[in-house]
Amino acid sequence: MKINIHHQLLAAGAASLLAIGCAVPKTTAIKQAAPLPEHYTTNTGDSLSVARLQFRDFFSDKPLATLIDQVLASNIDGQIAAAQIKIAEAYLEARRAALLPSVTAGLRASGTHYGKHTMEGVGNFDTNLSPNIDNSQRIPTVITPDYWLGLSASWEIDLWGKLGNLQHAARERFLATRQGRDLLTAALITHTATLYYELIMLDKEVAILIENIALQERALEIVKIHKEVGRATELAVQQFDAQLANTRAALYSVQQQTTATENQLLELTGSYTGTIERSASIDIKAIHYLAAHGHPQQLLQYRPDIRAAYHELQASHADAQAARAAFFPSVTLAATAGLQSFNAAKLLNPTSIATQLLGGITAPVFQKKQLKASFNIATAEQEIAFLNYQKTINKAFQEVRTLLNYIDQNKKILAEKNKEVEALDKGIEVSNDLYVTAYASYLEIIAAQKSKITADLDLIKAERDQAHVLIQLYKALGGGAG
Repeated sequence: MKINIHHQLLAAGAASLLAIGCAVPKTTAIKQAAPLPEHYTTNTGDSLSVARLQFRDFFSDKPLATLIDQVLASNIDGQIAAAQIKIAEAYLEARRAALLPSVTAGLRASGTHYGKHTMEGVGNFDTNLSPNIDNSQRIPTVITPDYWLGLSASWEIDLWGKLGNLQHAARERFLATRQGRDLLTAALITHTATLYYELIMLDKEVAILIENIALQERALEIVKIHKEVGRATELAVQQFDAQLANTRAALYSVQQQTTATENQLLELTGSYTGTIERSASIDIKAIHYLAAHGHPQQLLQYRPDIRAAYHELQASHADAQAARAAFFPSVTLAATAGLQSFNAAKLLNPTSIATQLLGGITAPVFQKKQLKASFNIATAEQEIAFLNYQKTINKAFQEVRTLLNYIDQNKKILAEKNKEVEALDKGIEVSNDLYVTAYASYLEIIAAQKSKITADLDLIKAERDQAHVLIQLYKALGGGAG
């Protein structure tokens, strides 16, 4: 009858603990991002996406591909990202282990002196007077030793999913960290390609300036000859000489930029010294893919920053679920098994085997405000994660649209700049002929040469801009992460 009463009391206690945990808030469902438009612009299709191209497909320049391989293998930021992934993986393993029982092994020894008027002291004295024990069972009373050797295990049963949700959050953040590394990889590829093509353009600027310096030197010689025969003044000579000095200074400036750009690339590769092998022109094999760059929905699949934001959103939802589960009672089991004795000689004897099994249910009573605060924080962080996710999608879409528009407009600029350069090339020849035959002044020659240099450099700038925007589009569409 007493056993039944005890069972009833335990059942009543468990029911009351469950009732304490019933009044808990509800988590909010994960919101869906606003749907993306069907196309970036009215002129785009939805065939193969450039995002699916790996960098070796997109950048056909062999020296560039070799350089990118070297950067990805040796860059310090990439190595830091790899270490951060290992940290996230360790957190994930720790969360997984929390679902399993923990087992420890130990050896414990103690000695206690009990007073004569304590329950233990009286009990030990009385036990030693019992005729039912032998000498090995007699308890030392001056100092009572206790030896224990065995295993202890504890396990929190995840009834409400708190530990499971924490593990899910750790897994999502691990995946977000991996996406962060993909984003860094895409950034390193595009930055390397941008600097590489910048070097090629600087080489072209050097070639143009050297060509113009040769033209100006010939013009200077002509005007000096004309001065000797009285057809030109010293002012004309000084004007041509000043123009030549200006062009030479521009050449030195471009050469300085070339050295700085080479050093930036060496830094990316983790090198102190060296030279950057490069081609004479820009060749992006995958340009024809840009006419059919894919459906905007592919951004969700290929953009590392969008995928990272999505994993963070999933992790924040799991955190909120875990914060809600903290309101419910927790159920724990504990067990010990080993050898225990106050007689050291008998510790390893089978008669010293001792076991214990414990079970408990605990529920928060005076922690509701703290739990409520933690839940509200987790809910707000989930909302922030969703807004960041939506913001990242919006930014990605507009970035692609802007780049596509820039490419279209820059094609028109390139066409007009090529026409301008062709016209000024002819203008230089005509002005020189007219000056020799006294139908043009030296000022007209100087003006024609200045216009020619400006037009040549503007054309290179337009070509550089077009190369840069194509590289940025490769990154904006996912950087080959698919």
